[in-house]
Formats: sequence, structure tokens, C-alpha cells
Amino acid sequence: MKQIFIFLTILSFAFSENKLIKMDISLTKRLEGKNSIPLMDFTLEGLALATPFIEFGVGGFSQIGNEKLQPSLAAVLGVQLPIVIGKYSFKRKRPVGQYNPRLWNSRFTPSFPSGHAATTAAWATTTALASPHISSLMIGYTLMSGYSQVYVGNHYVSDVIVGWVLGWVAEKYFYTLFEANQNYPRGTPNLKISIPI
Repeated sequence: MKQIFIFLTILSFAFSENKLIKMDISLTKRLEGKNSIPLMDFTLEGLALATPFIEFGVGGFSQIGNEKLQPSLAAVLGVQLPIVIGKYSFKRKRPVGQYNPRLWNSRFTPSFPSGHAATTAAWATTTALASPHISSLMIGYTLMSGYSQVYVGNHYVSDVIVGWVLGWVAEKYFYTLFEANQNYPRGTPNLKISIPI
């Protein structure tokens, strides 16, 4: 319940015309890339493009050989529905950025919340819960992934923050379900995928 309250509070700020919105726009412009450091541009664009492949890839590989749905895959799949609902409920336009992509940049969907940030937060939370010794690495990965979305002009800072909260809340829910079902083997869904060769 606490997480829902936090999410709704952030959500209410995200769409009200006030000083917070002006601050969000100003901060986004300051953090956006200026195309002045090619190495940084390529690095952050590469990260912005690669994170979904990393997260879905690791989630998919964790599922290989397991009939029961694994938390890593559940995290990246389960957070997609709230992302789509959020994006098409609010239809927030993407920032009008000055950054000129050096690689490839997709801006097809609405801006709020950041799907990249939500997926990253969900996956990183799962990974950190499963392996607490790499929690710091997952926090750093999540922060860099979110920053890359602002840097390349894809999202406002508030889009990323709400995406992080959404991903964290979704993953805490899925991980709790997974942990609760460890004692009840029939409660965890089985995946049966066959690929004709």
C-alpha cells in the first residue's frame, strides 16, 4: 500500500503545471547530451539501446531448462502491462530535445513512464534479491540506464523516476509471489514451450 501511495504521489506531480514540472523540464535539458563528447554519446546511446536486450536476454536464459517461471523473466514480462497502461493513459509527449542521435533512437511511444527505466528496475531488483552481493552493481546499472534515457533525449527525469518506482513495485510483487509459491510447487506457473525444428 505504501508503494502505491508513493507512485500516485509522484504521478500527481508529473502532470500538474507547477514549479515541479518546470524544474523537471529544466533538469532534463541540463542532463541531456550536447553532442560534444563522441565517446560519451556512443557509450550512453549504446547503453540506452542495449538494456532491453540485456534484461530480456538474461531473463530468457534464466528460463532455459526450468519449467517453472523464473523471477527474472517474470519481472521483465510482468512490468510491461503497467508500462503500456501508463503510457497510453497519460499520452505525455516526449521531450523536445536538442540531442542528435549518433546511432539509432526510437521515440514511437508516449513518454510517461519510461519503459526502459521500469524494466531495468524490475530486472535489477530481481537480480539483487537473488544475489544480494551484487546489489551495488545493480543500483549503478539502474542509475546509468535511467540517465542514458535522459541523455539521449528520450525521457524527462520524472519519466525515469516513475519508471524506477513502477519497476521496483512490480518486481517486489512478483518476487513475493515467487517466494510464497516456493512451498507450493503447483502455485508457480509451468512454461511449456516447444519449437519445431
